[in-house]
Amino acid sequence: MMITCFGKARISGKFRKRDSSSSSPPRNWTSKDDNTEEEGSKIIFFGGKNHSFDLDDLLSSSAQVLGKGAFGTTYKVTMDDMSAVVVKRLKEVVVGRREFEQQMEMIGMIRHENVAELKAYYFSKDDKLAVYSYYTQGSLFQMLHGNRGTYDRVPLSWDARLRIATGAARGLAKIHEGNNGRFIHGNIKSSNIFLDSQGHGCIGDIGLTTIMRSLPQRTCLSSGYHAPEITDTRRSTQSSDVYSFGVVLLELLTGASPAITEAEHSGENMDLASWIRNVVAKDWTGEVFDMEIVSESGVEDEMVEMLQIGLACVGVKQQERPHIAQVVKLIQDIRSTE
Repeated sequence: MMITCFGKARISGKFRKRDSSSSSPPRNWTSKDDNTEEEGSKIIFFGGKNHSFDLDDLLSSSAQVLGKGAFGTTYKVTMDDMSAVVVKRLKEVVVGRREFEQQMEMIGMIRHENVAELKAYYFSKDDKLAVYSYYTQGSLFQMLHGNRGTYDRVPLSWDARLRIATGAARGLAKIHEGNNGRFIHGNIKSSNIFLDSQGHGCIGDIGLTTIMRSLPQRTCLSSGYHAPEITDTRRSTQSSDVYSFGVVLLELLTGASPAITEAEHSGENMDLASWIRNVVAKDWTGEVFDMEIVSESGVEDEMVEMLQIGLACVGVKQQERPHIAQVVKLIQDIRSTE
């Protein structure tokens, strides 16, 4: 299906399907004079031809905004048959069609139960889209931080957190195997980790950083997820992925946001990793754990083990951090989570 694309107007309720026969096309619609530039613009699917939707289905289906981030807006799109996918409209793509397609193809080759599946992608002059599996359980960020302090809050148990950590670690290890062992995720954080039907962590938003505009230095500094070296270079590595994953482990343990805040006791502004290092150095380790899980019996030793793994991952020096394969083994050794 050729030259059909999403407009840049704000979407509300539905992806509007455009009429290409209109004599007065809406703004940003591909005109006849632009057809040569848009030649080959079609939705590309992975996994053969057994897909259950096409671009027209996406355009005419109801859409709900799930979030807006540095790389674009994410929608939940529900088809006529009630199946759902996630469509990410990428707004800061800085590469041409060929490089974009090459990166999407590499992402599409990564197939693992703990990696969110890239179902399709689309490239045109006005729009670049990535279509992923939809997870009904939501993201780890929502599970950890949603409805905190309210009556209807459902706490995330330690067993659940351990299961999520194990799945996400396996997913990241699989991602790092891509591109002959050189693939980088580049944006590991709790909002990019989802829960499957079994409650295992699955990593999404894979590999977009290489085709997107670099995040501003201020964002890298304040998010709490980025390794120290990223602040200067703005270039992700597998080692910086491990650092970010370590922050997620610390987030799982504390229930706290990784972003820079005023640290309790010291009154200094520091990110989550720095705060935990500071607390542990003062032998106040017990104070870092989330109050929602500290009351669970028989799990304190396991939480301390996970804390040690997380701290190893967030080593200030790159050479101090373990390889993700080692992280997987260390987490699995805490307890069988199958």
